[in-house]
Amino acid sequence: MKYGDPSEQLTVAIYMITYNHESYIGEAIQSVVNQKFNFRFILVIGDDHSTDNTWKICQTWQKKHPEQIIIQRQSKNVGPQKNAILTYQKCLS
Repeated sequence: MKYGDPSEQLTVAIYMITYNHESYIGEAIQSVVNQKFNFRFILVIGDDHSTDNTWKICQTWQKKHPEQIIIQRQSKNVGPQKNAILTYQKCLS
């Protein structure tokens, strides 16, 4: 299944926001990817322009699971509330 495939109905979109969570983001992503569901899901990760290796870690996970993980990085730090809104909107697109 590919994201956006019109023959598949998206059942669940999980969103995760992050900022400078280099020490924890890999474990958080892995915990979602390892879940066993009887429906299709995607994980949308919104990085709020982290200054550590968070974005690189997200990219690595997205390359391993391109059909399940969508990542977006804010062009500048926008704060947790706006990052959450923008990430949520990505779930709807």
